[in-house]
Amino acid sequence: MSHICIIKIIYTILILVAVSKLSVGAGINQNKLLKTVQTVNNAQQYKKYSEKIGLYSLDNDVEILTVDNFKNEVYGNDRAWLIEFYNAWCGFCQRFAPSWKEFATDIAGWKGLVGVGAIDCANEQNTGICREFEIMGYPTLKYFHEKYTEGPKNLGEKVSSQGQANEHRQNLLNVIIAEQKSGRGKMYPNLLPFVGKDIDELFSNEFDQTFLIVQEYSDYLGQEVIMDLNKIKKANVRYAFYNNTELTNKIAVKKVPALVVINKDKTFKFLQVKAKRELYKLAIQKYLGSIQIVSSSKERYLGKGEDKNVPDVIDFLEEREKNKLKQKIKRMGDVVFQMDLETALRYSLKHEVASVKEITKEQLQALKNYLHVIAKYFPFGRNGQLFLKDLKEFVWFKTVVKGEDIGNFVKHAEKENQLVFSSPQHWLACKGSSPNYRGYPCGLWKLFHYLVVNAAINEEIQDSNPGIVLEAMHGYIKHFFGCSECSQHFQNMAKRREIFNITSWDDSILWLWSAHNEVNKRLSGDETEDPEYPKYQFPSKERCPRCYHEDNSWNIVEVLHYIKHVYSNINVRYIGSDTKVLHLILDNRSNTESDAGIFKTIDTALCLILYLASFMLLLVLIYVFLRRSYRNHRKKLYQHALLGKV
Repeated sequence: MSHICIIKIIYTILILVAVSKLSVGAGINQNKLLKTVQTVNNAQQYKKYSEKIGLYSLDNDVEILTVDNFKNEVYGNDRAWLIEFYNAWCGFCQRFAPSWKEFATDIAGWKGLVGVGAIDCANEQNTGICREFEIMGYPTLKYFHEKYTEGPKNLGEKVSSQGQANEHRQNLLNVIIAEQKSGRGKMYPNLLPFVGKDIDELFSNEFDQTFLIVQEYSDYLGQEVIMDLNKIKKANVRYAFYNNTELTNKIAVKKVPALVVINKDKTFKFLQVKAKRELYKLAIQKYLGSIQIVSSSKERYLGKGEDKNVPDVIDFLEEREKNKLKQKIKRMGDVVFQMDLETALRYSLKHEVASVKEITKEQLQALKNYLHVIAKYFPFGRNGQLFLKDLKEFVWFKTVVKGEDIGNFVKHAEKENQLVFSSPQHWLACKGSSPNYRGYPCGLWKLFHYLVVNAAINEEIQDSNPGIVLEAMHGYIKHFFGCSECSQHFQNMAKRREIFNITSWDDSILWLWSAHNEVNKRLSGDETEDPEYPKYQFPSKERCPRCYHEDNSWNIVEVLHYIKHVYSNINVRYIGSDTKVLHLILDNRSNTESDAGIFKTIDTALCLILYLASFMLLLVLIYVFLRRSYRNHRKKLYQHALLGKV
C-alpha cells in the first residue's frame, strides 16, 4: 500500500478522534469543531511558510517568491520588483546570498516602491517560471517595472549581479533613473539630476524650500537620500552635479558633497554634515522637525494562540532512522549508489535541460552528445534503456527541441507503471547536512565518473573516441549546468588541461580524477563547503593506502585501478532501489508486468475502500454531533418556555 494512502487514512482517523472527543458531553456547539480544524490548518500553513525556503527565510527582508505567488506579485503591481533567480545548490548563489540579504535590509525603506525578491529555480515546482523567463544561469537578477504585463517578450530587464550590497543599490538606482527617462517609474520620487541654471526651477507651489545635494558625477549620495526620504512628503530633495557651474557658483559651493537648504526667496544655508547617507537623511529630517524612524523589520501574523513550532510527528519518528542510515553509508566507504545516479540523471533532464525554453544549434548538439553517452552507459534496467533510447531518438533528428518536452518525457517515465526508475528522487551518499550542501553537484560528478569508467572498461559497446564522455560532460556543463560561475571555472580548467586531446581510455579516467581533485582543493575551506563532509583529495590514504608512495605522492597505477573498481558496475549499491525494476528480462517482462498490475490493482482498491470508509464514518460522526447539538438547543428552548409559563 502506498505511503500516500496510509498517510491519508491516518490523517482521517486523527480527525475522527478529534471529532469524537469534541462531541462528548452536552451543550458543545459546532463552532468549536470548526475553530479546532482552522487552528490546525493555520498552524500547518504557517509552518510551511515560516521555515527556510532555499537560501532565504522570512527573517530576511528578501521577499520569497514561488510559482504560487510570482505572477500575482509581478504582474499589474503598483510597485516594481528586482528579483534574483537562483539555484540553492549553486556555490556562487550561496556566496551571493549574504549580499542580497544585506541589500534588501539596506533599502527596506523603499519597499513600498520596489520589492527585492528571490525565487529558487532548484525547486522543481518553480521550473516553469524560470524557463518562461529564460533563466540560463544563476544567479540572474531581473528588474520588472510597475504595472508589468504578461507576454512572450516581457522577460524583465537583466541587471548585473556583480559586487556587494552597495553595487546592487547603485545598479538599482541606475535602472530607476533609466525608467524615469523613458517615462515610467512615476511612483518614485524624482531621481533625475537637476540640470537647470536658475534656482527658481527647483521650486513648485507646494514647497517653500528645497534641499539640494551637490555631488560628483560618479556619486550616488543624492539619489540614495531621495529614495530614503520617499515617505516624507514635505521633503523636496534634489541633487545636482558639481560640473553644473552656473548653478553651483550662484550658491557658492566650494567643495562636494554639499547639502544646501534653498528658500523661495533665493536665500540659502549650508548644513554642515559629514558625507554619509544616513547623516544627510537625519539632517534633513531634523531641519524639517519631523524625525521619522522607519523600521526595516517585518510584521508577521502568527495567528492567535498558534505555536509556530508545529511538531511534525513523521519527521520526528524518522529522524533516528535517517541518522542510522547516514552512518551506515559513511561506513560503506567509496561506493556508488543507484539512487544517487538516478537522482542526478532525473535532475539534469527534468530540471536543468527542461529549464531551457528552446534548445538549438550548439546547445542542441551538446544535449545529443549527453544523451548518447547516457543511453549507452547508464546502469538502467530494460525499461530504462528503452526510455533513454526513445528520448535520444526524440531529439536526434530535430533542429529545435523544447526543454519542456524533455521534462514531460521524464515525468511520464517516472510513473510507477513505467518501471523505469528504481529509486525515489532523493540523495544518499550525496546528501548534505542541509539542503544547500552537496546534492546535485556531488551527484553529477559521480555520474560522469561512472560513465567514463564504464565506457572505458566495457569493450563490447565501447566507442572509438576515448574522449567521448568528457566531451559530452564539457558540453553539458557549458550549456546546461545552472551555476554560471562553476560552469565558467570548469570551462577554463578544461581548456587549460586540454580536455579535447585525450588519446586513451585510461587518460580519460585520470583526467576526470585529476580535475575533480583540483576543484576539491580550490573549494576546500570555502563557505560553500559542507562542514560535515569536508573536501579532500580522492582517494584518501585511509581508504587506499596503495594509492600513495612513501613520499605521499600519487601512485598513478594504483589510483587508476582503485577508480575503476569504485565506479565499476559491480560496485553500485542498491539501498532504497527496487532491484526488480533494474533486472527485468525480456522473456518474463509480460509476466512481471501482469503480476505487478494485479497487486497494484488490489493495493489501490484496498486503499480506496479504507479511505472511503474512514470518510463516511467521519460524515456520520459529524451528523450525530450536529443532531445532538440541535437537540440540546431545542431542550433549552423548551425549558425556557415552561419557566416562562410558571
